[in-house]
Amino acid sequence: MAEALAQAAAFDRFADDYDTGFAHSIPGRWLRHAVWRRVAPHVRHGMRALDLGCGTGEDSLWLAHAGARVTAADGSPAMLRVTADKATRFGMGDRITPRIVDLNAPGDLGGPHDVVLSNFGALNCATGLAPVVQALDRAVVPGGVVALVVMGRFCVWETLWYGARLRRTAVRRWSGRSTADIGGTTIPIRYCTPGDIVRAFAPSFQVLSVHPVGLFLPPSDLFARLERHPRRLTRLMRWERGRPIGPAWPVWPIII
Repeated sequence: MAEALAQAAAFDRFADDYDTGFAHSIPGRWLRHAVWRRVAPHVRHGMRALDLGCGTGEDSLWLAHAGARVTAADGSPAMLRVTADKATRFGMGDRITPRIVDLNAPGDLGGPHDVVLSNFGALNCATGLAPVVQALDRAVVPGGVVALVVMGRFCVWETLWYGARLRRTAVRRWSGRSTADIGGTTIPIRYCTPGDIVRAFAPSFQVLSVHPVGLFLPPSDLFARLERHPRRLTRLMRWERGRPIGPAWPVWPIII
């Protein structure tokens, strides 16, 4: 309980800056649109959708705009307030319902949901996947789709950039467990391979596909630095768009 409160408070302090630092950055928008392109074929008007670990609600707005009725779930009250404010501002307050959810003890996720999206590492903040799998098993309709975007265990950019500077950050993901400074609080982070996710969700869920996104882009703590070099950023996004489909070293594996 104390850990959940500490984590929620950390993300509360981060809520006002999240969009500026990630969601509304050029790489952040590009990555999110790449995820949406993968998930869009599974979203239809009238569906019930769950945005699990919704943050500031960017995915909730997209799902609602596509015609879904959305439960926006997060452990941070401040993040949910930002989400609710956006929903009202864009005239979607009647289609988006905020809900407090602790990923380490998710309990009732509402539903039944036709589609679930957990984007950009929300599940990396869970200390174990079993409670999430059990909760989703109860909350998703038979034949429903769950799309998970997690931070992978290997990031070439991170290893090369910080390795050249002899910083331990270069290898922090490799063991699968590390920490992150969120809002001035150190919280535990778990890094998974696609295989880890597949095994954790079997046999309740069958994998339809795995897609890497962000293979040529750096981790988000380097976005601001990269945006100061628009030509380099454009080149990297062009490489990302033109790379062959394959699971090699994804920074953000999308598992559907």
